[in-house]
Amino acid sequence: MRFSIGEINVICTDVDRSLRFYRDILGFEPVEEEGPARRLKCGSTYVLLLPVAGAPRPPEPYCSVPTFSFDLLVGDIEAAYKYLEERGVEFETPLEPGSRRFFVRDPDGLVLEVIEESL
Repeated sequence: MRFSIGEINVICTDVDRSLRFYRDILGFEPVEEEGPARRLKCGSTYVLLLPVAGAPRPPEPYCSVPTFSFDLLVGDIEAAYKYLEERGVEFETPLEPGSRRFFVRDPDGLVLEVIEESL
């Protein structure tokens, strides 16, 4: 038996706020509206923003509670850090000198890892 990943569902509290992050900052391409949900595309991966969560909770430290996370691959880690910093994105961890990764939070506190691709 083999399984493959389909779309990624992001359970959020406010679809407009999540759209500003995933579409306007990260550049995910809008594909369709499905009721209050919004489907976006990043490369060959689809992300469905589902605004069905209750009130947001204070974020837990990363890896302290069960959750999902996914990686964002970039060609230049320092440029990506500066770009996200200029747009007011919340950082879970800073970019350490010599590192090829850092972590950010989406508007609902979900953690995404930004990684520089090896060529």
